[in-house]
Amino acid sequence: MYNETVPLKSETFSGVAAKSPVSQCIKTVLRRACVEKRLTIGLLPAIQYLSNNCNGALFCLTAEAPPGDSATHMHEVLLQAFCVENDIYVIKVDSQEKMRRLLGCRSQSVDFSCVLVHFPYTDPFTDSQEIDLSVLTEAERDLVDHCENTWGYSQMPVIKLPEK
Repeated sequence: MYNETVPLKSETFSGVAAKSPVSQCIKTVLRRACVEKRLTIGLLPAIQYLSNNCNGALFCLTAEAPPGDSATHMHEVLLQAFCVENDIYVIKVDSQEKMRRLLGCRSQSVDFSCVLVHFPYTDPFTDSQEIDLSVLTEAERDLVDHCENTWGYSQMPVIKLPEK
């Protein structure tokens, strides 16, 4: 489901981050989604993915744009508004470099300012628009709970990701 081929570290996944700090949940969710090929990496690929499939993303993780980069900032604001309108949880993180390292990408040319985490597989033959939360991992459910608790905040909290 990648919209862009990104060389990421291949590994098996068995971690559980239930009831851990939000940053550890994010780490667990990103790594599992990577292994399951449920990520879209990069601001423009994320916008392209959402323009064709606005119900396919569970989380949109964004890192703050560098100071003075008003064009990227405007894209991010519009993307976040779109996500909120379409019930996609937006999570602001402190560093795209940390997201790059968490996913094991060595290439500096890949844009990690935005990472979409897609829903786990759902049956395409059902007409239901409701999301079956039972298919989410415990870490994903914990992250959903965190997002629900911060949904109405006027200033979105920035989550400090772990270094590794």
